Amino acid sequence: MWARAFVGLLYAADADILLTGYNPWGNFSSNPSGDVAVLLNGSRVQNVMIRSVRVDVSEEGVLEAQGYVSEVGWDAIVHLGFENVAKGLKLETVAWNNRALNRGPVAPEGPQFLPTTGDLGAVALNTHNPHELWSRDAGDFFCNEIYYRTLYKIRQEKWRRCKGALVPSIFIHVPPVQQLPLEESAEFVKSLLGDLVHASGCPGQSSLRRWWHAYG
Repeated sequence: MWARAFVGLLYAADADILLTGYNPWGNFSSNPSGDVAVLLNGSRVQNVMIRSVRVDVSEEGVLEAQGYVSEVGWDAIVHLGFENVAKGLKLETVAWNNRALNRGPVAPEGPQFLPTTGDLGAVALNTHNPHELWSRDAGDFFCNEIYYRTLYKIRQEKWRRCKGALVPSIFIHVPPVQQLPLEESAEFVKSLLGDLVHASGCPGQSSLRRWWHAYG
């Protein structure tokens, strides 16, 4: 019991926001999702540090991201992807149990759909960004798979940032820079990260107090 408490305290003390984006792929020489992640790496929202990583658009990349997700103790987990036909940012509200390229379910025993663990009401109330666009279709490629894996992991492990509140996670599709400059996309994503953390139930609390709510 005390060993588990000590480990939990260590994780809580180092809690950050995990932000993932993708590397360029196919005919694209750049990927705005990865570029936005890099721009925000090391910045802070709600007194929490943003830790960004870029992964390849592949099964290996998805599994690499899952490895980062599995490092217990995140205050929030947000994945970014590139949507070259999106009219503004797309906030994906649900993921479905399907591996990329239709290779069967991500989790055979899992539900067909999993909703975001983030507080969408808080996001809707706090954001005034005209580029915001809700979506319930994350596609059938690696974006959807990485999202489902994260939501499933959070629920299976019952990861909580605070008592009664799961670790918030959402997927954001970033549009081409021709539709929305990189800096604006980054500012919107940063604002949304702040909303997710603020609405999670224990904004501004000390690491020890957050740990007690989650594990005590």
